[in-house]
Amino acid sequence: GLAAPSSAQPNLQAVRFTVFSAKPIEGLGFVPRTGVAPASLAFSPTARSPRYDYRGPMPLRFIDAESGVVVAEATIPIGLNDAFLLFSPAAATDAGGGKLRYQISVIDDGAARHGSGGLAIINLSGLSLSGTVNKEAVTLQPGLNPTLKVGTSAKITMQTQVRGRTFQAYAGIAALKSAERALLILFPPFYKGSPEVQSRLLLDSPPGAAPAVKKEAKEPGKR
Repeated sequence: GLAAPSSAQPNLQAVRFTVFSAKPIEGLGFVPRTGVAPASLAFSPTARSPRYDYRGPMPLRFIDAESGVVVAEATIPIGLNDAFLLFSPAAATDAGGGKLRYQISVIDDGAARHGSGGLAIINLSGLSLSGTVNKEAVTLQPGLNPTLKVGTSAKITMQTQVRGRTFQAYAGIAALKSAERALLILFPPFYKGSPEVQSRLLLDSPPGAAPAVKKEAKEPGKR
């Protein structure tokens, strides 16, 4: 890699990120860079948050805005410039002893990995799911699955096996505008033992594709 300028600490990273949680979280903040006041995060129930900029060391720490206590942290790999941070409550066993309140899945949200007309599925359901996206047969792995090119519409159906019988776990249609992409997050069923997963479908434009973003070209890495 390129040598960092002598004035900069070599472990500083510059990243853009959005956040999401199945249940929007109130009162979280982060420090965008050293020496500035914390910025608060705005979670949306149905979409990614606005994009935030961070420049500093890893992990990126999220604090309770009132107490200043760190409640979550994310280590974003070097070279990942656009991250999607998916918050979920930490397991109950972690609750005591000053442990973190949320765990964060760090997902590469760059246009190269998930561009316009693409559908990405994150399977957090805990179930083995398979089915079709439009006419394509799909078997989901746990976590993030490869992006599928769907154009402007994706008809998604997923099944799961319960005691040797097949049940529908999810069915839905994602309708995309021309520059949009879709992210489908599948959460565990509301009722334990139910085959029907909970879901959130997030539509947005990839970083750099949104009209609001002024910079058309990617800047080279050098300053």
